Amino acid sequence: MIEGPLVMTTSGNPADRLDSWKEIAVYLRRDVRTVQRWEKKEGLPVYRHQHDKLGSVFAYRSELADWFKGRQQSAAVAQDKDDGKIKLAVLPFANLNAGPEDDYFSDGLTEEMTTQITRLQPGRLVVIAHDTAMHYKSRNKPLDQMKQELGVDYVLAGKVRRAGQRVRVTAQLIEVEDQTQLWAETYDRDLSDILALQADIAQAISSEIHLVLHGSESKRLSALQKGHGRVHPAAYEAYLKARYHLHEMMPLSIGKSIEHFEQAIRQDPKYASAYAGLASAYALAAIAPFDMLPPRQAMPRAEEAARRSLELDNSLPEAHTALALVNHHYHWKWDEAESGYGRAIKLNPDYAAAHLWYSWLLLVLGRNTEAVQEIERTLAIVQETDPRRMVAVHATRAGAYYLARQYRQAVQEAQKGLELNPNHFMLHYVAGRAYALMDMNAKAIAQLKPKGIPAGEIPLLDAALGLAYAVNGQREQTMKKLEALKALAKQRYVPATYFGMLYGGLGEIKKAMEWLEKAYEQRADGLIWLNVDPMLDAMRVLPQFQDLVLRVGLEK
Repeated sequence: MIEGPLVMTTSGNPADRLDSWKEIAVYLRRDVRTVQRWEKKEGLPVYRHQHDKLGSVFAYRSELADWFKGRQQSAAVAQDKDDGKIKLAVLPFANLNAGPEDDYFSDGLTEEMTTQITRLQPGRLVVIAHDTAMHYKSRNKPLDQMKQELGVDYVLAGKVRRAGQRVRVTAQLIEVEDQTQLWAETYDRDLSDILALQADIAQAISSEIHLVLHGSESKRLSALQKGHGRVHPAAYEAYLKARYHLHEMMPLSIGKSIEHFEQAIRQDPKYASAYAGLASAYALAAIAPFDMLPPRQAMPRAEEAARRSLELDNSLPEAHTALALVNHHYHWKWDEAESGYGRAIKLNPDYAAAHLWYSWLLLVLGRNTEAVQEIERTLAIVQETDPRRMVAVHATRAGAYYLARQYRQAVQEAQKGLELNPNHFMLHYVAGRAYALMDMNAKAIAQLKPKGIPAGEIPLLDAALGLAYAVNGQREQTMKKLEALKALAKQRYVPATYFGMLYGGLGEIKKAMEWLEKAYEQRADGLIWLNVDPMLDAMRVLPQFQDLVLRVGLEK
């Protein structure tokens, strides 16, 4: 922990006097620029020598110590009274090793540092999300531009170099308003002590920006600093590689992340964060649009990893969210899923992913008013911490409009998102379905054939396109899509719900129900929408369909 002055003596003692800016800065453990700013703006007790050369100053240790103590106390009182938030960004740590192949390490360390700082004082400290901060990598944007774009008060910048099992991290905290360095430190540690290093930096930051840590968080940081969270170096390296791949959010990259998470766990069977990451990766692998693994294969593994993570550390929001995903998309245990998302949000109120998944759960249950409220909460969080996630918010909003049968609004919302990311699958999917239900079939077909997404890459889009052909009376085109999906199913998992969707569009209700029954056997993700998807309205009068709805655990 970085403290203030080291020594307190009386000002009558000559040893109490400091005779230069450099001596004052060393005593206060700050840089010269910072103490000069404190003198100018905050009344740091510094004196000028009379009849001496320009700029010659002196100060007394005892007065500086009293001033520093009073500053900390005043800041704590002001924090208690002030509802304003502090916003901080962890900039991508620079990789000082030779090649970009080591970027996974510096990027991973940046993410881990972001996570550590986010936990310091939720509600008071707002930390810019990792994905948004990574947007500034290699851009060398000036701090005033970052303040304008992100509204940050402070930035944590750093450099990292690895040499075998040793790591050197140089970190500095900068106040953006006047671009003053508040604190800087260099750490040379064994890689097994990386969590203690992160805790040291987090503790220093909390001291500098006057955060009041809750007892549990203070104890957690203290335990890490004492070495209670040592990690196996090879496990940590595998974990960072896993997170690097998971952030790409593509089927191939999710598969690679699973391999590396499992490698990390083999090296360190008590690595809670690795289990949480593995749980997330397996859960995503069984959910559209990825559809990489059959739910009965992936979801039990996700659940096992999430529960093991929570046994080791019950405070990880990612683990609670992953378990909620399993209950939401696989077990269809709605109450448990809602509780899990709620627990993750309580642990980290700014965790946008948990808010978005919770919004989708509320939509599944037909609780649209609550879902819209949750989407608006997510929007506020994203605007403040993670603007790059705005596309996902637009997609969720568009989905809410679609399920509420407000198709024109759904298309308008999807178009807003497509301006940000022209290849976002869910935006094309929702817009295409909405156009079809407005009998604008040519636009529906065009929307479901995005140029940036090859046919076969996202089976969900191919199924929706086949359905649009069916609605438009192009039966032959729908049959081609059916056969293409059946051929694809011999190479990879394709949910049976997609075939049920296509046969339903062709009017072959018996075959549609047969495929939906297969989907039930698979625990296929798409079944959770049986009760709310407008495309299924015509089938809801069927007794066998109503029976399926009840077996999925949804009300009529």
